[in-house]
Formats: sequence, C-alpha cells, structure tokens
Amino acid sequence: MRSVGRAPASRAACGVLAVALAAAPLAACTGGGGPDMNGTGPIVFADGHDTSRGAQIRGLVNRWNASNPDERVEMVELSEYNGDHRAQLVTSAQDAATAARGGGAGSRPGFDPGCYDVVALDVIWTAEFARWNYIVPLDEKAVGHRAFMRGPIESARYRGRLWGVPLRTDVGLLYYRKDVLDAEGLAPPRTWAELRHQARTVAPRHNLQGFVTQLGRYEGFTVNTLESIWDTGGTVVTSGGEIQARPQVIEKGFARLVQGVQEGWIPRDALGFNEEGARSAFEDGRALFMRNWTYAHGLLNAGDSPVAGKVGVARLPTPSALGGWNLALSTCSERRRTALRFMRFMSSEASERVIFDAAGFAPARKALYDDPALRHSQPHLRILRETVEGARNRGPSPYYDQISGTFQARLHDVLSRPDGLRDGLDGLAADVYRAADGR
Repeated sequence: MRSVGRAPASRAACGVLAVALAAAPLAACTGGGGPDMNGTGPIVFADGHDTSRGAQIRGLVNRWNASNPDERVEMVELSEYNGDHRAQLVTSAQDAATAARGGGAGSRPGFDPGCYDVVALDVIWTAEFARWNYIVPLDEKAVGHRAFMRGPIESARYRGRLWGVPLRTDVGLLYYRKDVLDAEGLAPPRTWAELRHQARTVAPRHNLQGFVTQLGRYEGFTVNTLESIWDTGGTVVTSGGEIQARPQVIEKGFARLVQGVQEGWIPRDALGFNEEGARSAFEDGRALFMRNWTYAHGLLNAGDSPVAGKVGVARLPTPSALGGWNLALSTCSERRRTALRFMRFMSSEASERVIFDAAGFAPARKALYDDPALRHSQPHLRILRETVEGARNRGPSPYYDQISGTFQARLHDVLSRPDGLRDGLDGLAADVYRAADGR
C-alpha cells in the first residue's frame, strides 16, 4: 500500500476532530505534540473490488477528484471476497498501530506505514473494528444521522456510539418467475410453508428446480441459517450483542433448510452456491424461486438476461438479514477534515441516487424512498423500503466473524448428511460462546 506522500502513521495515533468526531480519547492516544489530525490533503479510500454495474463507486471517486484537485482520493480496491477484504483491513490497521507504538517501518521487512484514511466496512464488522479502535467514533449530528433509515444507521453503532455512515445498503429479496406464477394464478409465497408448497408442486410442473439460495460454506450459509432461525422465533446475537445460542432454538430454524434439501426442492447444487452461483441458476431459467441481494434485480432484467421480463420480486418469507457497507474513518488518518468531507459526499443523497439507480443497492436515506422519479423508474422501491425497515442486524458483536465461522464448521455438512444434525448441534452452543468470548 502506498502512503501518497503522507506523514507516517507512527505520528497518527491520536487526535480528535472538533467538528465531526466524538469528543472522547482513543485508546492509542498519547497526548501532546502530535500532528494536526484535522488536516486536509490527499487521502486513501479502501473498498472492495467495485463490481457494481458501470463501476459506480469508482465513478463517484472520480467525480470527487475532479472537483477537489488538492484533496484527491486514491481508491484502493481490496479483495472481492469478504474474508480476505476483512483480513486486509485488519492487517493494515494493526500495522498502523504497530508503527504508532514505535515499531516503525523498520520493524519488519517490507512494512509500509501508510494508512487507509476511509474504509468501507461490511455492516457485520462495525463492532469488531470499533472494539479494537481501528476506527474512530463520529458526531451523529455532523453526519446527519436522522436522514438515514433506522436499520442502516444502527448497523454503524456500537455501544451507543456511531462509528460510520451507510455507503450502500442491502437486503435479501425473493425473486420468482412471475410468468410461471401468473400462469398458475398464484401470488408469490408469503410464508416458508407457502414457499415449500409452491416449490414442491408448481416447479416440477414447469421442469424447474424449486428454490436456489446461498448455501456454500461461507457467510451466505450463516445468513440463510439466521433468517430461518429468526422466522421460527429464535435469535443468536441480540441487538445488544448478547449471545443466545440455545441448541433447540437453532435446530428449529435450521431443520427447515435440511428438510428442503432432503425433499429436493432446494437442489443439492445450492450447497456450493454463493450469490453469483444462485443468480446464474435462476437467470439460466432453472429455478422458480431465488433468495438473493438487491444487486440481482437489475442484472436479471437486463436486455441480455434470458429471464428478462419474466421476473418478479417480493419480500422474503422470512425476516431479511441486513447487508451493505458503511464508511468509517481510520484511527491512523491525519487528514480527517478531508476524509469526513469525502465520507459525506459518498453518502450524500445525490451519490446514493447513483448507487441505487445505476447499481441497484437499496437506498439508506429516507428521502429517496419518497422520490417520485425513483418510484416510477424502480417499481420495486416499495418492497425495498418494507424489507429495509424490517431487516435485522446479524453482527452487533466484535466476535461475529468467529461466531459465523463456528456455524459454518458445525452445521454446513449436515445439509448433505442430516443424520449428523444432533452431532452438529452438540457442542455448537459451547463453541459459539467461546467464540463470543474471543477464545
């Protein structure tokens, strides 16, 4: 990573921006004699690989740079795989902290004390990055927190403080073959029981698989498991970060996925699907129903899609997990005035309009849901609003990544080996509690 002519991170351990940062000392703060943390100038913005249609995120960065030649933003695209993306951000933050403690550039070969000033964080990483002081808290009024939908802005909170602003919001939606259901005189399913019935009865009559979703061994598996657990009245991580991993509660929700695979209306291929695997199966005309995120809507209805004009969208028959990405300010940043201006630009109403209209991500700002032009051009905006309002946060725990990994390790194989359900559940709760304790 390049430092774009910056002062080294070893001088950037502390400081509080008077206007837009919360007035609280940081753990790494040493006080006195440090640089001006309220500086301006070139900064670095780290996001995942820009896979949005037309590279809309990079386009917004270019727009900023054209208007702010003295405060240019270098966009660094990290891995498109969430686990690798998170690891790269954690490594960068730890390197900066090492430099701040005096490790310096000579502490190990190849060490670059550069800093990502602004970072895009998956909503499930807020608590982790806040807990370990990789990012700094923000002043709520300065970032206009009331303009955002409750779920997206709450995903940027940890222990009562705001640690980011929404960049792009996401929720799970039920995509379905509208032409098929119309021919059958049916509305899309509103409950899991209705989904199961239509997937088992209607899909075979049209030579279709029933329901494809993300059941590969990665975060998508955890998302689907949690959504089913929530729908059966359970929870794993409460809104306050408390762990409630009771085996009988987990079994009640997860057993429905096992049943779907065993009955065949969830195809076994889905056990290896990520988002794109599920989308390909549905877009190729192989499935009646699909659970996927908001980005799929535009792709399925594009001119080159085999199912264009045949696709409907509805709320999931379960609660949706909240997805998306927030912008956060790194503790190591010295040019925080520029960084915060850039964050406000990227999360502005104008930028969100571009991200939604061109890339399909759900708006986080309330005003866009009432915009007449968007309501006309994007008829599914009403469904998005309802889904965002009811979406649930998966990860208000600094150890969410470990908890999710435990679910995958203990339960994924059970989908293809249901006789192992009891073994999978045995010890799961203990593993989750150990993960939540950071052990």
